[in-house]
Amino acid sequence: MGTYHGPKVRLSRASGVPIAETPKHMRLRRENPPGVHGMGKGRRKSLYGERLLAKQRLSRYYNIRDGQMRRYMKEASSSKRTTPVVLHEMLETRLDNVVRRLGWARTIWQARQMVSHGHFLIDGKKVNIPSFAMQPGQKIGVKNQSLNLVKQISETAEFHLQLDWLQRDDTKFEATIARMPALEDSRIPFDVDYNLIVEYYSR
Repeated sequence: MGTYHGPKVRLSRASGVPIAETPKHMRLRRENPPGVHGMGKGRRKSLYGERLLAKQRLSRYYNIRDGQMRRYMKEASSSKRTTPVVLHEMLETRLDNVVRRLGWARTIWQARQMVSHGHFLIDGKKVNIPSFAMQPGQKIGVKNQSLNLVKQISETAEFHLQLDWLQRDDTKFEATIARMPALEDSRIPFDVDYNLIVEYYSR
């Protein structure tokens, strides 16, 4: 799957679930998929179709291309721990997702752009790689020149999550990864069947 530059709500309609937490994604006006073929009742999906859709929903939510998701799955499946747990940790601790979880960006797409533009610091050093994997004990902060921008975005965000695995200081716009996020810490706005995703990449 290449990089998508079209209307993002279209992705939510195609997925059948909200892939962002903004109002226009959470309150879709039309439940049917986009396009002329989305007007009918649709056919029952095959097992492959169910696996594909589960993978697409997760990759769209984290704004990850298929090649990168495949690499994540390969690393997670080679771990001695449970594959869904490891995959969840890798996706949640991506720098762009951490920025989203902190409410410093309204969507994953905005978070990716802000990281790429170098607005954030990891342990005092600028990092502009959205896929940067944060580890427990690492601190994320905002560049002084970017504080007004991040503060403005944070004040207009629809909600702020309080997550046990993220220790945050909203007065300084700093946060520390307290621990790796567990599956029960998930705040994804739809049910994720990791078994279907594992089966998709195992075929």
